[in-house]
Amino acid sequence: MSNFMGTCLERCAQYNPEGEMLVYSDQRITWKALYQRVQRLAAAMSALGIERGDRVIVMFHNRPEFFEVNYAAQMLGAIPVPMNYRFSEREVAFQANHCGAKAFFLEDLWLETVEGARDKIEKMEHYICLGLGSDSMLDYDTFIEQQNLPDFPSVDTSLEDICVICYTGGTTGMPKGVMLTYGNHTSLMEAAIDGMLKQAPSLLSNPALMAKLGNMKGWQKGLLGSKFTRWTLERHSVRNLIKGLVMRMVGTPRMIRMSAKKPPIKVMMPSFPLFHDAAYVSAILGPLMGNQCLVCLSSPRFDGDEVLSLIESEKPVALGNVPTGWRMLLDTSRIDEIDKSSIKVALTGAGICHAALKRKIFQHFPDAVLVDGFGQTEMAPATSVRIDFSPDTIKEGSVGKPIVQTRIVDDSGNVLPEGQTGEIIYKSQTVMKGYYTEPGKTSEVIKDGWFYSGDLGYFDEDGDLRILERKNECISSGGEKIFPHEIEDILQENSAVAAACVIGVPDEKWGKAVRAVVQLKAGHQVTDDELLDWCSGRMAGYKKPRSLVFVDELPVNPVGKIQRGKVREYWGEAGQKVVAS
Repeated sequence: MSNFMGTCLERCAQYNPEGEMLVYSDQRITWKALYQRVQRLAAAMSALGIERGDRVIVMFHNRPEFFEVNYAAQMLGAIPVPMNYRFSEREVAFQANHCGAKAFFLEDLWLETVEGARDKIEKMEHYICLGLGSDSMLDYDTFIEQQNLPDFPSVDTSLEDICVICYTGGTTGMPKGVMLTYGNHTSLMEAAIDGMLKQAPSLLSNPALMAKLGNMKGWQKGLLGSKFTRWTLERHSVRNLIKGLVMRMVGTPRMIRMSAKKPPIKVMMPSFPLFHDAAYVSAILGPLMGNQCLVCLSSPRFDGDEVLSLIESEKPVALGNVPTGWRMLLDTSRIDEIDKSSIKVALTGAGICHAALKRKIFQHFPDAVLVDGFGQTEMAPATSVRIDFSPDTIKEGSVGKPIVQTRIVDDSGNVLPEGQTGEIIYKSQTVMKGYYTEPGKTSEVIKDGWFYSGDLGYFDEDGDLRILERKNECISSGGEKIFPHEIEDILQENSAVAAACVIGVPDEKWGKAVRAVVQLKAGHQVTDDELLDWCSGRMAGYKKPRSLVFVDELPVNPVGKIQRGKVREYWGEAGQKVVAS
């Protein structure tokens, strides 16, 4: 037995000490420096009485201290609980009370909110603030520096232990604490490797891939693209052998020593906050790889110009954004003025990335392969991956091939055939351990080992998973089922529209009528009639919005997803601005 995260960090510090794991502002954090800081912080936390099983709130934006607190807690066997830094006082108090945290680590950017929530938080023993805190809080830097020697108890943790509690966005009621284990995340890595190997034969036959292999020598391209290679990878036994070898190498001293001889693989995820598992997973898998370097923005605010400057200076290989982040970046005025050729992988996820946006990404990042990941926090988080090498292969609503066991079922749990729409369910070692302190809600979504996602979709003729809508967001109008995402995609193809959210509103005749709530791009105008004319011919008549509401800004969650529940709350009244009958 050993401490999962402590062992990973120790190996990175020993075998790749000067390798950079994080670039933040003017700081370049090496594995050795990180490990030393984490040890001292773990000692300081232990002195406060934090021990195995205790929950520790982590409220930082994407910066070195997030990793320090997260890893120090895990080295003590405690459980980090990332806090959404955009939460209100009420939401901060709810999560702190719900998880029963013993210590609250924060940066002074969120001090006012946390101070306002303190009288509602019941059992918090310690507050530690980075920056200008209050007299009743410990100073973060002093807290670490007072520990001259890293002296703390050795705590064993296994793959079955909880490594983090990530809270969901709370789309149905208050957020739920998703308990994810170390094993959930390592199983995700294994599932991703297995999924890529299964797709490899068809991917390697794509001529666009061969054109994007860059500096690879001719004989290497020839070997990868050969019929023999594709035939070999079609063998189940060969794929299992490769997967087994890779998984046995992951995190070993030998692998990290090999990684140390190569430049770090730089990754940027500027619109993915670390409190969301889509980004948090890098905190667990990064130390297993030993050669990943995360490049972070200097503030929580997404800044397209800063992203482009970092691409120029750091030359990252991969750039990941939520769909909203991609739209903001692609609208940055100097997007085509800089050298972006270092970006070989354009990542998207945490929401449906529509075909029009994908084509625009290819337009501005022609050297990149587009990788679209889909899933949810309860699945740690990815369940399917789609890879496109050019705009020619993009399919609307497709999130590619599942990397976990996936079924489409009806309301009775019966498996549906290809082409029929139903709820998507999953079975995998990546399924969460459960919702913290809520076994009833856990049993509602995990049945006989299957996780019921609440997403509606179907398998198309190519075996690709097509996503339509959340089950509880489908609009039933006059007996017809209407999927908001389809209408939103068409509206967002209009050059004047920045974002759109479609909801159902009460209607005496139809039961529910379609309403589009629209945010226009700065400096653009469009009339009701013009936008409705845009919809004509692009969708069936019963899908056309029967009312439009123009707003200055749509409410979004921290990863850029429009909050449909809040849109309903603000603009869901039946009599609001009817423009079509």
